[in-house]
Amino acid sequence: MKPLLITLWATLITATLHANQIMYVASITDKTIVSFELDQDTGKLQQLQSTTLPISPGPLCFSPSGEYLYAAMSGKNDRDLTVNAIASLKVLPEGRLELIDYAKIKVRTPYLRISPCGNFALTAHYSTGEINVYRIMDNLVTSTNLDHHVTERTAHCIEFDRSGKYVYVPHTAPNKVYQYKFDSSTGKLTHLTPPWVMGPDEEHQYHQPRHIAFHPTLDMAYTSNERGGGISGYHLNVRTGQLTRKQTLSSLPKGYTGSSAAADIKITPNGKFVFISNRDSEKREQHADSIAAFAIDNRGELTRVGTYPTVWFPRSISIDRTGTFLIAAGQRSGTMAAYRINPTTGSLTHLKTYDVGDGTIWTTWK
Repeated sequence: MKPLLITLWATLITATLHANQIMYVASITDKTIVSFELDQDTGKLQQLQSTTLPISPGPLCFSPSGEYLYAAMSGKNDRDLTVNAIASLKVLPEGRLELIDYAKIKVRTPYLRISPCGNFALTAHYSTGEINVYRIMDNLVTSTNLDHHVTERTAHCIEFDRSGKYVYVPHTAPNKVYQYKFDSSTGKLTHLTPPWVMGPDEEHQYHQPRHIAFHPTLDMAYTSNERGGGISGYHLNVRTGQLTRKQTLSSLPKGYTGSSAAADIKITPNGKFVFISNRDSEKREQHADSIAAFAIDNRGELTRVGTYPTVWFPRSISIDRTGTFLIAAGQRSGTMAAYRINPTTGSLTHLKTYDVGDGTIWTTWK
């Protein structure tokens, strides 16, 4: 490539990375998805648009192209009937969304993931212990169920590895991560052998995998461990898709007393740091919810960076695409906290807490 073209390409990449980004926040109480613009220099969030849905939204996921946002919905509709569904929304300029259609599904899903090819929507179902694959046609999720697997109760999350060839489903109560091979032409899932990997031994306290995240370059995966608050690292065999657990650490602050439940897990785009949200389960005047930060070395091993106070019941956290800012949404506080991530150490600096309304359950970036 000629020097001038290299310079122009580098300039374009830099401009794209530093352009203001848009974050979308789902509220189960207000039945809305609200968009916020991020000032990349200051970390300030400015509300742009609010889209009201017919049913309360939960998990959000973009299409591979970013042109559509999908929202799992569950709750009462305008006729006071309980409906479970997946909404397909067109992403418009300036943070606007247009609801195109929604497909009814049988059971509420706490997690939604779109296949890398964009043709399938995968769901995990906590209450019934099952996973499903739905067809996407013309960018719209349909009710056509292409594959169904009964696993065990408390299926909490469903994620692809970075190759898109394998799918993993953490289950909290049985303390397992189910493992599958994914057929991108049919949407079918096939059990690996063995069909699951166990989470940390219960005597270690920090067990019950809830969410899973894959490292962007290393053959590693990490789970947030709900019971007791913890994180585990797993080696990923890219040839077979099998996970092998290597390390488990606490995510709770030093000196913490009482019960706590880890929730979300996010890795910075450069793979240097991973963060866990801890939900304080105790009845206190001052809630002790927190975000735990860990450094990841070049072998995938974790080292504790620190634990930082945050908003009440941070069910969802998210990191912008530059890896500079972390957002924690307080499901019970009606607030959302913004932090700057130190690029060298991974420590968090609190920037501002925003009033956003009750029931903030999911955040994601475009």
